[in-house]
Amino acid sequence: MQMKKAMAISMIAAAISASAVTPVFAQTASVKQAAQISTASFLVNANPVTVRTVVDGGVTLASVRDMTNAIGATLHINSDHTVVVKFGDKTLKLKIAAKTININGVATALQHPAIEVAYSTFIEPTAFVEALGGTYEDNNIHTVQLLDSAEHAIWVNSKQLIVSNTAGEGREDFLVDAVTGKYELLLASSDTSDLILSPDGKSVAYSDANGAVFTIDLSTKQAKQVSTDSSIKNELQWSKDGSSIFFLQGDKSSVIAKLAIADGKVSKVLEDKVDYKANLEVSADGTKFAFYVFKQPKVTADSSKDVELDDVAIDATGTEPQIYFYNSTVGDNKPVQLTKEATDKVFLKLAADGSKVSYVSVSSDEASVGQLVTVDNTGKASTPLFADKDVYQLVQGGSKLYLLTADGNSTNAIYEIDSATGTNKLVQTVSDSATELVVSDSSDFAALIDGQLAVSVQGKWKNITN
Repeated sequence: MQMKKAMAISMIAAAISASAVTPVFAQTASVKQAAQISTASFLVNANPVTVRTVVDGGVTLASVRDMTNAIGATLHINSDHTVVVKFGDKTLKLKIAAKTININGVATALQHPAIEVAYSTFIEPTAFVEALGGTYEDNNIHTVQLLDSAEHAIWVNSKQLIVSNTAGEGREDFLVDAVTGKYELLLASSDTSDLILSPDGKSVAYSDANGAVFTIDLSTKQAKQVSTDSSIKNELQWSKDGSSIFFLQGDKSSVIAKLAIADGKVSKVLEDKVDYKANLEVSADGTKFAFYVFKQPKVTADSSKDVELDDVAIDATGTEPQIYFYNSTVGDNKPVQLTKEATDKVFLKLAADGSKVSYVSVSSDEASVGQLVTVDNTGKASTPLFADKDVYQLVQGGSKLYLLTADGNSTNAIYEIDSATGTNKLVQTVSDSATELVVSDSSDFAALIDGQLAVSVQGKWKNITN
């Protein structure tokens, strides 16, 4: 009895040992013993993935499980060993060695039967992808039609973004699914301002060339005119409670004004007769404002010369943008100039409580780097917060600040900044081809990379446009 038991254990051990050193073997008669698994690079909706493949009878077959995972479908195996894949409104059923597959109850012929290798099912990829409503060509799988490009983007919520592209003489704005890349046209327009998202994420607003302001309900896609006021409106900004929209008024952006959504009434917040304001920022309570002021260069012409010669001298001294702060709750208050240095200043951000502003300072020296600076609303304290690397962009996501910086080794880095303490932490890396970082209030990340919009999914970047 002991001898038989020892022999049985020995035989099991030998079988396990043999399987451990044999990388690929057949489980059914539908597979030739010589079938060998390899891998191939596929593009699935513009994203690179690795898919296991085998060659059977000169035909390349791909792993059903790998393709299912790549397109975001679900897979399970019934008790009768039927493979079931569900994707959208399609349900595919497949049995090993069968010459047909079943799609929503309808059988479709296969030119090459599926096989099983090392407990994985392999099928001719064209048949599999097309059965689920997609297209396949040269290791390229498309299950949704993606936008051809992306020029600008904003997060709506964790599941959607608005992507804007130039279209002829105008612009097209699309709602894009952050997971699949599926899109729908939201607005086709010309001579309109950029769309701004309401604080509740349920609508967007914009102004047209005549000064009229419209909102679009993102659930119904219905537009509504909320103001007929004909003054020019620049730099639209929602109030935190969504009841009004602030903007810079006039062809020289001289006035800070407010539009009440309920009745379309426009009122002036600041009229200081200072022209060329820009990059309006508003505090959460709608009482404090930060903005740039640009001075125009001095242009002089020699009166002794013919006007047609267009011989003029332009003096740009002192025209660098300067940052101002205004508190509308203080009577007879005037804007306070917060900066005086002769550097370019970009990516202006006002803290939610209006206590400080942050921006990136860039010297005209070609060798200089962008540096993050914060200034309190009196202009007395100027503090560089991030001096280790070249800063390309400053973004606000909710109450947090994020930087896109140089990192080297073909990557850029994204840092989260604590504006109170100046401490920072690395949160993500991205290709050094990234030109724009997009962050939601809940810290979802997206980036424009070589004209494609990519979203960060568990630390990896996934393209949702072509």
